[in-house]
Order: sequence, then structure tokens, then C-alpha cells
Amino acid sequence: MRLLPTLLLSLTAGIASADQLIDIPTARKIPFEDVRYEFRAAPVVSGDLAHFLGIGVGNSFELDLRDVVKSGMNPVGTFDFSYNYIASVPGISPGISLGVLDASNLTQDGRRFYAVTTFRNPMDDLPGNLYSDISVGIQTGSLTSPFIGISLPFSKSFYLIAEHNGFRLSSGVELRPAPHVAVRFITRDRETLVSISAMLKF
Repeated sequence: MRLLPTLLLSLTAGIASADQLIDIPTARKIPFEDVRYEFRAAPVVSGDLAHFLGIGVGNSFELDLRDVVKSGMNPVGTFDFSYNYIASVPGISPGISLGVLDASNLTQDGRRFYAVTTFRNPMDDLPGNLYSDISVGIQTGSLTSPFIGISLPFSKSFYLIAEHNGFRLSSGVELRPAPHVAVRFITRDRETLVSISAMLKF
């Protein structure tokens, strides 16, 4: 009889989900009729900026629009698209997604097709129905390689996140000061990235 409560909790937790960890895709999609916006900047070293807009399309698809502004260069616009083949059930079965990153082939990492699985594990020792996520996948295109990432909660408002996307290692912390709002401080190569994101219904 634990299956029904677990399914309901996984759907509730999905409200704050998105189909990316830092740069890698995950097998968690933005719910239908939800929109996620993220502003990301590297203010100290390069001054680069990026805008992300993710939209849940139906029950199985997600579209992510990206606008990347590098110092001294014209903005670059591209998009990612994913198909959530199987949704994860925490502690029972992983999710599986297929998709394409940088479909326009305009960013420094280039176009890549991928398959990814995400394992959601309940953190029974923490209050608030929290889950750790481990995502493992493979990509092919401008780079053919595996990738891996983890999101580990210590409380409802504090997470550690880390990934290797095949090009570089990134790690940092995510703070959640309010429902559906996240602030991140990330170290990637020699850069420190700061981002803020929000999830909204439309």
C-alpha cells in the first residue's frame, strides 16, 4: 500500500523539477502548464550571461530555450528538447528521458543527442519528503561521452549539486529561500557562476 502515497509524493515533488541539473539533462521534466526561468551569470571572470526558459509541453515533452551572451560577442540563441519516456517513482524505479541539447548547434559545447536515467532516492532521515537524485547518461554528437550528476539535499532549503557533463566538472550549492525559487552558487573550471530561477504556472 506504500505505492500510491509514493506516487503522489513524486508528483508533488515534480512541481519543483526541471530537465537539467547544472548543464546536464536529467530524466525529470517540467510539468505541463509550468514554466521555469533561470538567469545565470559569471560576474567575476568573464562577465558571461545566460537566460533559460523551460516549458512543459504535454505530459511527456519539454522545450528549453537558451540565450547565451558572451563578453564582446553577439548573443547566441538555441534550444533543447526532451522526451520523458518513463517518469521516475522515488525509491522504486528510475526515470528515462531522450533528447537533444543545443539543437541549433551554436554554443561552444555543440549539438548532442542523449539518453539519461535519473534515480530518485527518498531521504528518510530528513523531514519534508526530500529526495536525492543521481543522473547517468550518454551523449553523442559534438562529443560522445558519458555524463553524471547528483543533487543531494541537507534540508528543504539547502542542496549540494555536482556533475561532469563530458566537457567539464561543475559543483556548488543550491539554496531554496521560498517555494519554487532557487539560488545557486556554482564553480565551473575557473569560473564562479551565480544563478536564480523560478517556477511559475500559466
